[in-house]
Amino acid sequence: MNKMKCTVCKREAFVKLPAHNAKFCPDHFDQFFLRQVSRLIKKFRMLRPGARVLVAVSGGKDSLTVVDVLHRLGYQVTGFHVNVGIKENNFSEESEAVTISFFEKLGLPLKIINLEKEYGRNITTFARRFPRLCAVCGLTKRHLMNDYALAGRFSCVATGHHLDDLASSLLANVLRWDLSYLAKNLPVLPAEGPFAKKIKPLALLSEEEVRIYSELRGIKPVTAVCPYSKEAKFKRYKFFLNELEKQSPGMKRAFYENYLKVAGIFEKAGTSELPLRNCKICGGPTPSEICTFCRLWNRTQSAQEEDQEINLGDGN
Repeated sequence: MNKMKCTVCKREAFVKLPAHNAKFCPDHFDQFFLRQVSRLIKKFRMLRPGARVLVAVSGGKDSLTVVDVLHRLGYQVTGFHVNVGIKENNFSEESEAVTISFFEKLGLPLKIINLEKEYGRNITTFARRFPRLCAVCGLTKRHLMNDYALAGRFSCVATGHHLDDLASSLLANVLRWDLSYLAKNLPVLPAEGPFAKKIKPLALLSEEEVRIYSELRGIKPVTAVCPYSKEAKFKRYKFFLNELEKQSPGMKRAFYENYLKVAGIFEKAGTSELPLRNCKICGGPTPSEICTFCRLWNRTQSAQEEDQEINLGDGN
């Protein structure tokens, strides 16, 4: 049986990427991956050389890969991790330990917020009240991260969303014609009023490519599984797109890149019609008197106040 040869150097290849019609040895896959991120950063003007970046870190392969890549490309990286207090599967404790170990190895600064220590309760407190606990968790992390990014004057917040995440989200929102979300499914969301700029440096790299890179770099992500991850609503769309990708390699990337060409038509729909004011508790932006975050987490709020018109879609 003939061995695969690297498309670039003709040495033995260890990976085949049908979507790119290429095979790579370890060195040239590494170069390919870094080049893809660099080109995306330049194309969408995500970062200036040497910029200070706050990276949202969960302990998973995607967020750790973003940290590793941006650090290698010369950006000043600081990590931001929220311990949400999920004790099942030892999930939160292991996630925090993995994150700390990774940042210590790279010698990079890391900010950790522990919900129980800061607010006297954890994310599972809301499990019975909110079937979509992933939405509560996401809103909580976004609020805390945005506050820290603005206070620290970081150029932007980076997340580990990759092509599979964005393509599956796009498919779900197209099927529902959710115009507000279609307006925001972009690799870059510019700073807007009280919201920090957000970037997704892995937007054009597949989950499989991220996995290969993380293994090649010796990145050891958290192995514990969040017991609430089954709620993640885009899993079925990822499965469907993966099946299509098997038949038509490159389809996911073409689907998302073609969306980027017309995304501007959804821009108006992505603008909130509700005027924002300052939350009377934290001072953050909200269309109501008290923001959703404070209704959930502020200790002075009664259960009745917390339950009133809670909107898990606050934020950009």
